[in-house]
Amino acid sequence: MKNLKNLLLTLFAVGSIGLTGCLHILEEVTFRNSGAGTYKMTLDMSEVKGMMDMMKGMAPDSTANDSTAIVDGAPAAPADAGQDNAMAQMGEQLSSVAGSLKGVQGIANVVEVNDTSNLQFGYSFDFADVAALNRALKIINKEKYESKTEEIYKFSGKSFERLPVGNIGEELKKAVAENSGEEAEGSADMLKMFFADMSYKQIYHFPDREIKKNSNELGELSDSDHTLTITLKPFDEEQQKKNATVATTLKLK
Repeated sequence: MKNLKNLLLTLFAVGSIGLTGCLHILEEVTFRNSGAGTYKMTLDMSEVKGMMDMMKGMAPDSTANDSTAIVDGAPAAPADAGQDNAMAQMGEQLSSVAGSLKGVQGIANVVEVNDTSNLQFGYSFDFADVAALNRALKIINKEKYESKTEEIYKFSGKSFERLPVGNIGEELKKAVAENSGEEAEGSADMLKMFFADMSYKQIYHFPDREIKKNSNELGELSDSDHTLTITLKPFDEEQQKKNATVATTLKLK
């Protein structure tokens, strides 16, 4: 959870002046009839980037102020450049998986996404079967989120199950709670307000099958019932009252 905690603190430090912060997480999985498929994870912080750029544009005489700062005989980098770098470094840490997945049986075509201009980070890879997918996610969850998982997905052609483990949204909530305990009283409410619009979206594609039954009440079908989308908001109180979960069981045709 250390990486997640650091990411949240960096987001809070960078965006606190605007009193809002948006982190959108997209987990997208495609399962072919054979069991093979593609997994993709994206951390999208572009809204924070947009807010930072807007604040820069609104700052009076920002160009003049930047040009007058001298460090060791040379113009100093603007303070917001350090914020950009901090965000980019955290994103790169969370997206660097190629080395960890090298040689993992059944995993191929690992691609890392490090878009530092738009603050979008992530990775994707192909898996030979659901066992290979679980092996890869076990390594990633341990290294990136300090979360121990053995099995996250089950797939047998006519049935699919996403187990209630490896929930990044819950890990984020734990990171916020842990940080709140270390800061002054009232920080928990401030952090919850700051990350209120954070979303964790899961999209499951079954191009060779139709989804006939879905157990997750947040699930929405599309693409002629070949795709299921579940959108969780970890800090939305109304959604949490309904015991929102990543877990779902599907019956496929």
